[in-house]
Amino acid sequence: MDRAYSQVNSIMEQAASLIRRKKEATRTFEPTESYKRRQIEELISFANSDDLWISPSNLNIEFLSKGGENEVYTGNEDIVVKLNNFEYAGDDLENFFIRIAAHNKFFGNVPYQMIGFSYNSQQEFCAVLTQPYILAEREATEDEIIVYMEALGFEMDYIDEFHNNDYEVFDAVPNNVLYGIDGDLYFIDTQIRLRTQS
Repeated sequence: MDRAYSQVNSIMEQAASLIRRKKEATRTFEPTESYKRRQIEELISFANSDDLWISPSNLNIEFLSKGGENEVYTGNEDIVVKLNNFEYAGDDLENFFIRIAAHNKFFGNVPYQMIGFSYNSQQEFCAVLTQPYILAEREATEDEIIVYMEALGFEMDYIDEFHNNDYEVFDAVPNNVLYGIDGDLYFIDTQIRLRTQS
């Protein structure tokens, strides 16, 4: 598959739509663990049918760090590649797609793009995301984060948590927000959820 001319820009939209359609079609009472497992099986079928598997070893990237849900790799100063294991989506993968879409809406200077699917070093099924590599002068300060979030129309609940009418943003701490060499703030790894889910 030639990714330069593929539907790579719409993989996230297609996967989110698949999860939403299946969720609406199967509104049943079942254990949440099996519900999430079935959603993952649907995404694996999607990856198989559309040839969306990516091998990190073929991307010429090197391991950078690991967090609660992401293994992060880089190979140049243009992008980072994140293998996201859906850990923070909870029991419903739709939460993952809501979070990524909201991130791109509010923090469009460092957007995510889904380029396919893979397995991480722990053999967990993952979405493969890219994000611009940020040349940072330093981590942002808490005060800079607060000013930025308030300018976006969010109210602070706690030092690292904010909300507006629709969303909650949390884990907005200095090591997840960079102060770029251009003087901009880059929210590279916060958590976002619909406010009604809290």
